[in-house]
Amino acid sequence: MRLKTLTLCSMPIAMLAVSAPADAQTAEPTPETPAAAPAQEPEKKTEGEQAAQPQETPASSNPMAAPPTAADPQAVQPAQPSDPALVAGTEENPEFVEEMVVIGLQRSMQQAQTIKRDAPQIADTVVAQDIGKLPDVTVSETAARIPGVQVTRERGEAAGQVLVRGLPDTTTTYNGREIFTAETRNVALGDFPSGGISALSIYKSTTADQIEGGLAGLIDVRSHRPFNFDGFSIAAASWGTYASQSNGFDPNGNILVTDRWTTGVGELGALVNFSYNRLNYLDSARWDSGNIGTFRASDTGEEFRAPSAVGIFYGEGKRERPSVNGSAQWRPMPGLEFYVDGLWQGYRDGVSDRLLEMRLPGNGLSGVTMRQGTNQAQSLNAAGGGDLPFMFQGATARKTDTYQFAVGSNFERGPLRISADIARTDSAFDMSLYSFDQRLATAPAFNVNFDVPNGPGGMEFTPQNFDLRDPANFQYLGFFDRSFIAAGDDWQVRTDVDMDTGVSFLPTVEAGLRYTTRLAYQENAQRYSRAGEGTPLTGIPVELHVFDGGFRGSDVQQAREWVVPTYSSLRDNADQIRAIAGFPAGAPERQRTFEADEQTLGGYGQVRYALNLAGVPVDGAVGLRVVRTNTSVTTFLAEGDNELGTGGYTDLLPNASARIRFTPGLQLRLSGSATRTRPGFEQMRPIIFDPPQPCLDDPNRGPDCQLTGSGGNPELEPVRSTNVDASLEYFFAQTGMASLAAFRRDITGFITTLEVTRDDPTYGPGRARVRIPVNGGEGSIQGFEASVGSFLDVLPGWLGGFGAQANLTYLADEQAFPTGFGLALGEEGRIPNVSKWSYNLIAMYEYEKLSARVAYNYRSRWITEYVQNTDGDGFTGEFVDGVARLDFSAGYKVLENLNVNFNATNILGSPFRNFRQFTPEGDTYPRDVRYEESVYTLGLHFRI
Repeated sequence: MRLKTLTLCSMPIAMLAVSAPADAQTAEPTPETPAAAPAQEPEKKTEGEQAAQPQETPASSNPMAAPPTAADPQAVQPAQPSDPALVAGTEENPEFVEEMVVIGLQRSMQQAQTIKRDAPQIADTVVAQDIGKLPDVTVSETAARIPGVQVTRERGEAAGQVLVRGLPDTTTTYNGREIFTAETRNVALGDFPSGGISALSIYKSTTADQIEGGLAGLIDVRSHRPFNFDGFSIAAASWGTYASQSNGFDPNGNILVTDRWTTGVGELGALVNFSYNRLNYLDSARWDSGNIGTFRASDTGEEFRAPSAVGIFYGEGKRERPSVNGSAQWRPMPGLEFYVDGLWQGYRDGVSDRLLEMRLPGNGLSGVTMRQGTNQAQSLNAAGGGDLPFMFQGATARKTDTYQFAVGSNFERGPLRISADIARTDSAFDMSLYSFDQRLATAPAFNVNFDVPNGPGGMEFTPQNFDLRDPANFQYLGFFDRSFIAAGDDWQVRTDVDMDTGVSFLPTVEAGLRYTTRLAYQENAQRYSRAGEGTPLTGIPVELHVFDGGFRGSDVQQAREWVVPTYSSLRDNADQIRAIAGFPAGAPERQRTFEADEQTLGGYGQVRYALNLAGVPVDGAVGLRVVRTNTSVTTFLAEGDNELGTGGYTDLLPNASARIRFTPGLQLRLSGSATRTRPGFEQMRPIIFDPPQPCLDDPNRGPDCQLTGSGGNPELEPVRSTNVDASLEYFFAQTGMASLAAFRRDITGFITTLEVTRDDPTYGPGRARVRIPVNGGEGSIQGFEASVGSFLDVLPGWLGGFGAQANLTYLADEQAFPTGFGLALGEEGRIPNVSKWSYNLIAMYEYEKLSARVAYNYRSRWITEYVQNTDGDGFTGEFVDGVARLDFSAGYKVLENLNVNFNATNILGSPFRNFRQFTPEGDTYPRDVRYEESVYTLGLHFRI
């Protein structure tokens, strides 16, 4: 008999025994803003120990009463191989003893594999290796490793849009409860601190018992709870980060304390988790204008095309995310449990964006070199004396506080299980934005190359005989002042019942009700003044400095720094600058822009079935969720005449799924479902009309005399999708799995902003021409996902520590816009932000005290924006070149309960590049070349 033991002790996690087979912002008033510079709109930022025994974590412990083996990773026992040949000590494999010690990365893969295998939905889950030990530094980075998920990265993290199978429309839940930021309908994954997360699940198909998801499905973030631990435990982590572009060092930390007790009134448990994350970040972009103009060379008279401006943009800031979550559980008797959960998420961001713009003059352009065979400029010399170069320095403070509090209970008696949950969410976002505009006192001559041939390409300009570091060369131009708040709150009440029927082919029936009431609003005020224009910059009451420029690692663009006010002096002296601008002291007085009130009532019924067809087990679920939504949105007008819009609709969301288990390790999933995404509250606000034109009172008015306006559309209905999914899954080892999935989403009611003609009750038919969002257009997304992963634990000794994972996603979409939209961007995708191809390659090693992981992520080209051609014939637009990332993480067990960990993200540091296609034939200029952060982390992880 040979002993096989995996002692993967790099993470202090309990051993798991395996002995049997498993049972079945408004853009600032600047003439040109690069694509790399996000419009300054409010950016809403708004298990460890899973070895608990079955009697400690009953099936009913899930507060949402979802199936515990699927929807709640905390209720899942350690993965066990489905194939008896893979299990030690069986007749099929008598050579091995029973015990398998599997911990660290392998344990995480085991648990994720079990959840995927047993889930009634098509889902992917990432389980933390230990407390505070998700595979990546941030939750959003973890999501990017999941098949079918694409993310956008900026400002030092994957904090942008999260797309699931090409769609951004997901419902975000925290421990099964809907969560959102301010007046929006979801929350950024980056707002969840990785130290407090036990698992991240992305459900690509949903069942009726789950909260109605968006078009793409549902993303559920799970926290730790005290009954998932054996008893007293403390886990703490402290790490420092270094960001390569900002050159900033930042402290981060996390501590979790939990315990459970047996008392005279039953079993009690309590847990609290504190987390603090901070990062100083800097994104540096060299940009060409997206406006491609026509010019004439002053020396040759030759006409040519070129970007109308070039410049530099820096997105700099300090982001902080403090967070506290806690949970208490009480089990007075077997089968009855009460709990309380609480969460506070904070977001703080001091944004110091800055821009420099050099505009091409209307004349004085000489020395033009053309791209071969075209009339497009490659480089030129611009004489001085044209438009004065423009700059702004931002000083924005953003703050979000999101609270969620929930109480509930679970009851289990015989075949009956009942759960109830009441939750309150309250979230508020506050932003004050200052933009200090300045310009050069004179317009210097400069040379420009619109696409340099070296490095990653992109623009480079050089001022001639001009010092950008001399304060005397600058003038004050104007001041933009904005105050904005948004808030939202809700009550969620839910009860679920499921019962074992005792019927073999229909083992479980389920039903439930859910009621929510949601409030949301925005308040805004903004003003801009150029009073004091032309004042020397040295005469403005601010502290001036030459900031530390970016583009580290590049020798392109030598002129990269100039004189600006400091962030703190703009914040501290805002009232003095307001006085220069002619504004009264204090922030501008906000006015309520809109207020929304929404109620939903939903109910579902679902049956689980289990059949045996010719010796092949088949199980699944069939259900229907019915949801009624009533929404009223009030638009507040300056003159006090408010407009109220109301809308309502009923959604019928059926689902049917089947799991066909050809062998214990090979199964096929089939799923059909209907999903939908509600319109945003701002999209549903009533129209605001401009003052009527005088011609409207003329009885002989022509057809072009119309009332104009813009706003939302209270008549909007959800965007709806009919979904078909299939997934073939093979579980070939304890940590080995391969899957191939295909899917299709047929979507109706895409929301598009258009100018439409409407009847007006005062002025008659066809007299209102308004720009509003409307439901229009149909389309589909289809594709496939393939993934495989395993550790080579069949190899002896240290060789068994190697492992790998790989996944690939292909997405194709068909016409997704109203007929006649007319695109000229080839076949790189018609839906913005969708890449046709994406993949992840991950290599792992884990043996004794060492654990290491290298992850490579790639996204192919995607379209970011459509731009109507100047001749009005169709659309061209902008697209992003393929983006690749390489990340590394390693841990070493120094002592029994102490690990040292190192992480590095974006090691390659390859700049982000996007392009402006300006002709149907495919001619392009580079739009941005953006240098993003590489972040290095070193820290300690302690656990008792």
